[in-house]
Amino acid sequence: MKTIKLYRFKDSIAQKMPLIRENDILDSLNDLMAIDMINTEKVTEYAIDVSDDFNFENHDNDQLIDLCNTSENTVDHHFITNLEDSDMI
Repeated sequence: MKTIKLYRFKDSIAQKMPLIRENDILDSLNDLMAIDMINTEKVTEYAIDVSDDFNFENHDNDQLIDLCNTSENTVDHHFITNLEDSDMI
């Protein structure tokens, strides 16, 4: 068995965190309290135990979503999506 990390952004699953600018990460208490006042998106990180021969490419998106739903270890990452028209994820 091995543990892998998968990332869910909206309804897509990836093996790597989507390309999001470091300064768009909301990580302080004040930032998190402001979530309702600014446009944000969420990327959920899943830690999943899989067999040693697990191959990401052999699974379709629905199978990967089902696999993520079995994870007991998740981390939500919140990001600013737009403060101005040019600041987009």
